[in-house]
Amino acid sequence: MALENFREILSVTATVTTIIQFLTGVIICASIRKKGISGEISGFPFIAGVLGCSLWLRYGMLMKDSAMITVNAVGLVLQLSYVCMYYVYATHKGAYLKQVLIVFSVVLTTMFYVAIEPIEDKAEFRLGLLCCATTLIFCSAPLATLGDVLRTRSTETLPFYLILANVLVAAQWFLYGVAVHNTFVQVPNFISCLIALFQLALFAVFPSTSTRTKLQVSDEE
Repeated sequence: MALENFREILSVTATVTTIIQFLTGVIICASIRKKGISGEISGFPFIAGVLGCSLWLRYGMLMKDSAMITVNAVGLVLQLSYVCMYYVYATHKGAYLKQVLIVFSVVLTTMFYVAIEPIEDKAEFRLGLLCCATTLIFCSAPLATLGDVLRTRSTETLPFYLILANVLVAAQWFLYGVAVHNTFVQVPNFISCLIALFQLALFAVFPSTSTRTKLQVSDEE
């Protein structure tokens, strides 16, 4: 049976799995709050999430796609709350605030362009390209700490649950993109799935606890 016949089912499952993915941020924020400081955990995934949800929400509105609108509206609220939570415990507040302001500037500029572009198809195409780019950024955001992973030979700074959720969500949206014949949904999610699988492979190569942490535990004993 053609995949188009499963469009409604895919829209529901993709929406549910994506919201679950967004909720993994609660686990990360809880961990940061427990430590009392962000430490080496990157807050960039949350910033990338705000950017991605904002742009995809606007794209969904242009396409009049209820699944995109619903999931990204919920995601935007959650990602904004995570950004605020991370900022409270951020090790380098100034640098993090600068990243947030840059992203907000990009979002506002994009929204302004879409609003004044007289040719809707052109705005839809260009916004679709930008959405593709942000999807890839969001999925690869945990690799912002790849240098630390290689240096410490540990995946301690990589958010395992967020990456695992990325695999499931990207696969769902890729299939949904095929069902609705939307290349802007298909391509970035296929690539995102591959990137997330690579990130998961790092957990098989490196332990989740760094040598430095093990030494600290040994000293305490």
